[in-house]
Parts: sequence; C-alpha cells; structure tokens
Amino acid sequence: MDNWDDLRFLVALARTGTMKLAAQMLGTNTATVSRRIERLSETLGEPAFVKTPEGWKPSKAVEGLIQVAQSFDGQIRTAMSARADGAPVTVKLGCVPFVVRNLLIPGMEQHGDMLDGVSLVFSDRIMKDGLGDNDIVVQVDRPAAGRIITRKIGALEMRLYRPRVLKDDQNWVGFGEQLDDYPLQRFGFDHFGRPPRIRVDSLDALASVMKSMGIAGPLPDLIGAVDPDLQPLEPDARAFTGEFWLLFHETRRSDPAIRATADFVLQCFEDAQVLARSAAE
Repeated sequence: MDNWDDLRFLVALARTGTMKLAAQMLGTNTATVSRRIERLSETLGEPAFVKTPEGWKPSKAVEGLIQVAQSFDGQIRTAMSARADGAPVTVKLGCVPFVVRNLLIPGMEQHGDMLDGVSLVFSDRIMKDGLGDNDIVVQVDRPAAGRIITRKIGALEMRLYRPRVLKDDQNWVGFGEQLDDYPLQRFGFDHFGRPPRIRVDSLDALASVMKSMGIAGPLPDLIGAVDPDLQPLEPDARAFTGEFWLLFHETRRSDPAIRATADFVLQCFEDAQVLARSAAE
C-alpha cells in the first residue's frame, strides 16, 4: 500500500459505519472519506466496504488490514498515554445518558483523583454494540465477541414505578418503539397489555412525565427508589436486573488511561448499587 494514511479512513468507517461519522471522527468531510475508500478499493481490486441497512460493513478484503490498523492505533494511543510530559490524555467514553448523569458525573466529585491525567469526553450511546469511535464503552448486556476486552462492572435493578398520586391506572409512559423488546420496556407491556400512551427518549423525561401526569412507567431503582414522589407499582413483583458491561479494544489493555477510566467506572457502579439497596430498604 503506497499511502498508509488511508488506513485511518479504513478504521474510522469500520468503527462508525457511516461516512458522516467517520468524517467527524477524522476531522474532515464525507467527500474525502468516500474518495479515500474508493482509492483503497481500487488498490485492492474489489470493494473495501459493503453497504447494508445497518451502515457500511468491511468486506473480507479488508478485515485483515483493519485488525493490523487497529492494533497499530491502539499501540500508538497506549504509548501516548504513558508519556511523562504531564499533558492530560483524552478518553472518549460512550454510555447511556442516565448512567453518565446519575453515576459517573456524581462519581467525579468523590473519586476524581482516580482520573488524574485523564480528560473524559462523554458521548451518548443507546442500543448499539461495539466501540464505534469511542475508546471505552459502558453498555447494557454482554457485547458481541470480537477483539475487545469485556468486563462486567455491575447490575442495576429496574421495575415499574408510579407517582404517589396515581391519576391514570390504565396507561403508562415508555420509551421509543426501537426499545419495545428491551426487558425494562417489556414490564409495561406485560402489566398493561398495551403499548405506552406516551413515549419519551430519556429516563429523566420519563420520570418527569410520570409525576406531572400521575401515570406509571419503568425506571431503575437508582432513580425510582430515591425519589420521594415515586413508589413501586407492584412492591412484591420481581425486578429486572440489567447487567452493565465495559469494553475496550484489546490493544489498549496496558494503556494507563484506559485502566484508570475502567477502575473509575467500576467504583461508580459499586457506589450506585450500595445507594440503590439502601434506598430500597
């Protein structure tokens, strides 16, 4: 390969799945990404990527190249994290918003010293698998197999909650249709036997609508059990336990910034589980 810089575009498109996100990741434009991928395809003599409903997927022709490029990228990032000039290392962490807001940001007040030398950048990540353009990801359920390091970091109990004054016991508030098969959403379907009357896109919005309209909805105990205006809809019903997993590329295994971030996230989950149990009791 004459131009090794093309590998940056290869890895970016493989991680993000779209020309637009790959361009944002590289600080360029979609036309440049498209041109570089086309040039790489010409060099290989066959398409480097295949368009699918889920986005651009690497073809067999570039799978080996991607592994080499990702390994090289991980080694470079690890080496930069270990430098001794005192400059903070940026780590992009992808995570569902309620975990960032209710676990990680409060945790920075108590355990900020664990992130010395690390500059965290949070990105919203909902119902996606894999790293994408993140250095490290926290997601619900175990990720698919691949060249990644996975670590179970905790579990949070979730159930149906209702406001103290229940005005509508026939309907409920839920999330968007794309989450209808998610176990937390299924609580509402199983109990009410119908889709939610109102759909929202975040847990904060869901809790707010529940209280303002006097209607039930699904929430983690981390939110519902500590809110004095809410109570379990069925106190004796079994809760759904959502497992949370942390993942990063195997080439970052010895990266001190990644290790520090992973330890910080684990500590935040341990604190949250203690808090949720205390509130439930």
